[in-house]
Amino acid sequence: MRENKNDVMGIFRIKIYTVGVFILFSVLCARLWYLQIVQGHTYLIQSEENRIRLLRIKSPRGIISDSDGFALVRNRPSFNVFLIREDVEALGKTKAEKQAALEEMAARLEVLLPISKDDIIAKVKKSTRPKFEPILVYRDVNLKTVAYLEEHKIELPGVIVEVEPLRYNIYESGASHVVGYLGEIDEDQLKDKESFPDAYQGDLIGKSGIERTFNLYLSGKAGGKQIEVNAHGRELGTISQKNPIPGDNITLTLNLHLQLLAEEALGDQSGAIVAIDPQNGHVLAMVSRPAFNPNLFAGGISSEEWNRLVNNPGKPLRNKTIQNHYAPGSTFKPMLGSAILQNRVVREHDALYCSGSVSLANTTKKCWRAGGHGYVTIKQAIEQSCNVFFYRAGLELGIDELARYAFSYGFGAKTGIELPNEESGLIPTRAWKQETIGDRWYPSETMDAAIGQGFITVTPLQLANMTATIANGGTLYKPMIVKKITSANDDIVQEYEPMVIRKVPVDERNLKIVREGMWMVVNGDRGTGRATKLEEVQVAGKTGTAQVVRLQQNTQENLPEQLRDHAWFICYAPAENPQIAMAILVEHGMKGSQSAVPVAKYIFERLYKPQDFLVQHERSLPGT
Repeated sequence: MRENKNDVMGIFRIKIYTVGVFILFSVLCARLWYLQIVQGHTYLIQSEENRIRLLRIKSPRGIISDSDGFALVRNRPSFNVFLIREDVEALGKTKAEKQAALEEMAARLEVLLPISKDDIIAKVKKSTRPKFEPILVYRDVNLKTVAYLEEHKIELPGVIVEVEPLRYNIYESGASHVVGYLGEIDEDQLKDKESFPDAYQGDLIGKSGIERTFNLYLSGKAGGKQIEVNAHGRELGTISQKNPIPGDNITLTLNLHLQLLAEEALGDQSGAIVAIDPQNGHVLAMVSRPAFNPNLFAGGISSEEWNRLVNNPGKPLRNKTIQNHYAPGSTFKPMLGSAILQNRVVREHDALYCSGSVSLANTTKKCWRAGGHGYVTIKQAIEQSCNVFFYRAGLELGIDELARYAFSYGFGAKTGIELPNEESGLIPTRAWKQETIGDRWYPSETMDAAIGQGFITVTPLQLANMTATIANGGTLYKPMIVKKITSANDDIVQEYEPMVIRKVPVDERNLKIVREGMWMVVNGDRGTGRATKLEEVQVAGKTGTAQVVRLQQNTQENLPEQLRDHAWFICYAPAENPQIAMAILVEHGMKGSQSAVPVAKYIFERLYKPQDFLVQHERSLPGT
């Protein structure tokens, strides 16, 4: 009886077990059916996405070179570290676990790279790209770090290293304000698809100089490739690839030899130099000091370096040739001289008397020479920089007529050069003062304007262009810094021809008188720029001093440097057939003859007496 009962219980257990197995098998089959049939397509897509990576191939930026083809800016290879968010988050299941995985990976990278964990996480969160696309973490890591990342790839899922082109300025700070620097694109610029059609978060774009103005040409068009990777993210092969289109190349009007020579001549002094070809308006050299090294920005500038630059009182990031404007001082006298000759205020041989000062109502204006110059003609007044001559002549001409001629020479307006953030300077008129200050114009202010002081301000570029205009016989050209744009295949994309803005309203015979006065400044017995006189080449010029604060004579040396006057010298050479016109500014250099003239001499000696300086200044240029 008991055996029958045990048999029944055994059969019952077998049936229960069989039913359980059947139910479990049915559930597994149902799940398998759901995964393969219902969700099969979804998981197939996910599988393909996990197997395939889409990588962007950045285009190399175009080369920037001087007028003879010597490269100023190229590209070099850079090892950049990226993070694929999808791979990192795959280490966790819940949202919290995914975030924890990201933070742990950022902490590991913080040890390897000079970037904080918080900054890495911020870059990831800021990205609006799909999760499977790489996010740039850090540029230009060293080979030791690259080797470590590759060796520990399995332990660092989602971390990849790609080789990309990185900007490289061959001469470091050379022509830095012309070529400019790069910086990471910001959110507003990312939305500007017209100006930045191919840009991604983390891309470097032109922030100043030629790099900014011609960013669209220089950038090129990125390519891309589909690669197959294994479970550890290691690349197995390329499925498809679209090559990038390199950026266009920019040929500048700069002459590299003259550019480096001008930078060397100015040295550590704060200031600016602009050299122009008077026959076509080509800018041959453009120097602003202090300078900066654009290579600091190539891989992303550190906050310490950035703060050092922006807090430097010398303003190294400003292009002083176009962004700063100063009183021109006596360098304004050649322009005024042409105006008073044209208006017959004085003629070539008319002489005005300088006693050392001029009194008008309750105002007395002094000449720089306390004892006066005696009787001087216009050429002698330019040579000796007689203030009293120009006080008297300027008063008779009047401020509005003075302004009309100044405008014709390009003052008071932007030149239109192909560089960002140009300032226009200021040429005052009666109407301007009434509208701006709400006061009438006074004769004493005309006297100030006649010697380039008072309200008048100009940029070094404008002053160089005025010098070029007088030198070439009265043709005002638009200053040009870009000669042509070519493709990577050397096809012409755009070529820039010289552009005449106008002929100044001054007869050639009157300009000739002014030029003779400027020749006497350098070559005359009483010229203020005699230190520039050379046997090899005839130089013409004009010195100037721009007031920073109004003081009595001979007190400049006792002032703090930042309150001392600025020193100017404008010049051109050869005097009989001008090939180069320059404006030189030494900030707080006090007198043009003291600080700016030696800079010009340094340049002209090495341009026209190179055999005396070959040993000291040998240099090797790319391609030579």
